[in-house]
Amino acid sequence: MSSASRRKVLLMGKSGSGKTSMRSVIFSNYTAKDTRRLGATIDVEQSAVRLLGSLVLNLWDCGGQDAFLDNYLSSQRDTVFSNVAVLIYVFDITSAEWEKDLHYFEDNVTALRENSPEAGVWVLINKMDLVDKDDPKRIKYTEYCEQVRALNARISADEPSAGALRCFPTSIWDESLYKAWSSVIHTLIPNIELITAHLDFLRDLLGAAECVLFEAETFLAMGKSGSPIDCEPSELEEIEVDRGVPGLDRQRFEKISEIVKSFRKTCQRTGEVFTGFETAFDGLSVVLEPMSKNTYILVVSVDPRVHAGLIKYNIAEAHLHFAEVGTWSAFTRKCGVCRDSIKTMADITYNAKGDDDPSVRAWDDVGFNVKESA
Repeated sequence: MSSASRRKVLLMGKSGSGKTSMRSVIFSNYTAKDTRRLGATIDVEQSAVRLLGSLVLNLWDCGGQDAFLDNYLSSQRDTVFSNVAVLIYVFDITSAEWEKDLHYFEDNVTALRENSPEAGVWVLINKMDLVDKDDPKRIKYTEYCEQVRALNARISADEPSAGALRCFPTSIWDESLYKAWSSVIHTLIPNIELITAHLDFLRDLLGAAECVLFEAETFLAMGKSGSPIDCEPSELEEIEVDRGVPGLDRQRFEKISEIVKSFRKTCQRTGEVFTGFETAFDGLSVVLEPMSKNTYILVVSVDPRVHAGLIKYNIAEAHLHFAEVGTWSAFTRKCGVCRDSIKTMADITYNAKGDDDPSVRAWDDVGFNVKESA
């Protein structure tokens, strides 16, 4: 499957909730301060964003003025809410009209379930930086989430295929925005199981704690080895626990996203080119390198025998095959990871040349059983 997979994403919410600001921070490399010069969105602004080579987001940023919201629910109802993969609905936690905002959310979710019942719903409760000082335990945020979930459950009760709803606290002034959007994008990647299987192989080969794949332009975390990218500590795999993952910062992915994007922007101002980084501590090596034209990989190794040079060598040896995996292009390289993973995938076939020929060496044939040695 080499053609791009298109996913329609609706970005909705009342005017002033911060929709266009967060879109500009994530996809247009704006800083939070830069967004002050943005005007209100008029009607619907559509943009196509290519991620990983194989995924194209058809992003609909819908203006939040009352007249536009009413129009989406009446004359444009079928056009706006048909063929939607994800609805991202943004609330302003400082709004003085919460009940009215909640009513509009109810109308939008109702229209979504009528036209795209399987679509997922991401609720971003935005501008948390403005209330955290007065509400450090986020009691208001928790109450709002409970109301949103209850409302969605009632609307979706008669739709067994209804997509899940998730809530995130966000602010354009910190890394929380990257966590929320990474969660959205992660669910839309069509071959995420195959990517995860290859990250698992590299992790075990390098004796690493984890391998994480980032999209090159947005620097959103796309996927990681082992357990799901946003799982709870109790859901970590045994090998991750043994290698110290529970001790790592739970916000590390979104913090890395924000730090790298900020540093890359500084590099652009000074005429430098950001290519990656490496660092080492006692018994720990961390390397961030390009994996393909569309991705970077972060490797955190806890094996003191594995130095940064060895990690970079293996990344270089893997990047051509990862490019195939990321784009679902024709599989030209014999690979046991692909063969075993694709058996369980209904919409892709594996037919690498020489797969039945024992004299042809597979991409993942390194002379020993990586899983058993992990």
